[in-house]
Amino acid sequence: MNRLNLFNPFKRPPDQHENRLTWGFLVALKYDPLLQNFLREMVESKLPLEYREYSNIWEPVPVWEPAHISTQVSKIDSDPATNPIVYLVSVLLTDESVQEQIGVEWSDRVALYDGVIKYPNGLTLIVENKPSHGNVRKEQLSPSRDSFSGDIDDVPLHKSAVCLEWSEILEGVLRYANSNVATFGSSEIAQDFLSLVEELHPNLTPYRTLELCGDRPEALNRWVICLLDTLASESNLECRGGRGSDVPYLFRGESKIAQRVMMAVKKEKLLVTLAPANTAAQADAFFSNVDRDAFLSLEESSNWKIKRDLRFSYMGVPLDWLKTNWDTCKYFDRFFHSSLKRAKKLLSLSEYGRKNRDESLDLAKRWKDEGLIQSEGRESIENHFKNTKYKFLDFAPGFTVTRQWDLDEVIKLERQGKLVEHIIDELAIPLATWGEEL
Repeated sequence: MNRLNLFNPFKRPPDQHENRLTWGFLVALKYDPLLQNFLREMVESKLPLEYREYSNIWEPVPVWEPAHISTQVSKIDSDPATNPIVYLVSVLLTDESVQEQIGVEWSDRVALYDGVIKYPNGLTLIVENKPSHGNVRKEQLSPSRDSFSGDIDDVPLHKSAVCLEWSEILEGVLRYANSNVATFGSSEIAQDFLSLVEELHPNLTPYRTLELCGDRPEALNRWVICLLDTLASESNLECRGGRGSDVPYLFRGESKIAQRVMMAVKKEKLLVTLAPANTAAQADAFFSNVDRDAFLSLEESSNWKIKRDLRFSYMGVPLDWLKTNWDTCKYFDRFFHSSLKRAKKLLSLSEYGRKNRDESLDLAKRWKDEGLIQSEGRESIENHFKNTKYKFLDFAPGFTVTRQWDLDEVIKLERQGKLVEHIIDELAIPLATWGEEL
């Protein structure tokens, strides 16, 4: 069976073996001609202009016409009549660019190629994968005379190896996986390959540190996911989201007051956010357990900022956030007192929870008259009953609690190996005010 059949993976090499990395990359290429063209363009960008005389390799290749890809083979079909090679290039994949030029010539060695990629236009790549540039053996980059079924004189050979860094390859795969041109299946395979690299070869990724990410959105988003994965393993939690438009977060469990720890890089800042009391059940638990003074003094005693987050939803789907001009203390006390009424089973007097149509409209009017919400907030509640068949809405008097770091500070903590520990320590501060731990 073809070694690049998706259902025929390697069984013998250990997980970290370079052959598994090569296999994963070539499988991703095999099933996606767009990724094949991406690699082809990367290689062609490294070729000098004088090689344009081999005109066929510069002609556009239709994306629906796939390359032929194989791995761990010793023979390359080069029959000039049936399967001609227009141009042969030796490609080195490694962690850092090799500064010196590596000459390539025909060799008498017994070759076993990590990968052979033959494009419909006749451009053929022989691939050597060395995850560590210190392990590169130059002779492995020269093709063997015995590999070819035809005459090597008919095979133009590029006289130096093309070196590609894994980081630039992986960044391209990441951009593609998150793009609108990738199909669902292609995106999933690309994302799975990226996950394999993150798990087995994290030193190859272009987003293993914030410093390496620069200001590239795709790399920054992936770095956040990697950071959350590390936090999850340190805290015995689960990392969720992070694909497409999803915001990545740590899931703390259904019973927690703030179920999610959200993280993002925005406007030169790393933001970490908790959202306590954003459902009625969480609000009951929050107001029953919170230390009022400790919570309200977070901004004075720490670097955490509190925002009011009054919202309504339907069947767990948030519909709108209601703006309020009240300060945090007044907003807190209003719903803190309401929670006491709920605790006394006076549910009809509560200021949040599930409300039918009449109760919701009455609540909207009362909140508007008292100045808690603005006119557009009341109109939003009314419109959701006018324009839908909803019979009720769920109201929650939540908060968002956010800590932000300048990226220069994050890079410094990362260099010191203290970033994860620092974030865990900082998260403990707001969580302690309502009696929880990470």
